[in-house]
Amino acid sequence: MLEEYIARFILHMSHNYRKYIGGFFGFFIGVLWLQFGFFPMLFVCLCSILGYKLGDFKIQKKIKRKILEKLKED
Repeated sequence: MLEEYIARFILHMSHNYRKYIGGFFGFFIGVLWLQFGFFPMLFVCLCSILGYKLGDFKIQKKIKRKILEKLKED
């Protein structure tokens, strides 16, 4: 039973590793940037969410597409 959970966790991590790396990076930067307290804690959480989203491959494709469209307009 535990082996099944571990296998599913590893499979999930292998498919979404960019999201987790992005989330960790955002969290790490947020912790380095701020002092401790309620509002800084919210900022760290927002940085983590932003990093998680930027690590998503679908969102990366959308961002790259928009950048290329803007460059082609010039």
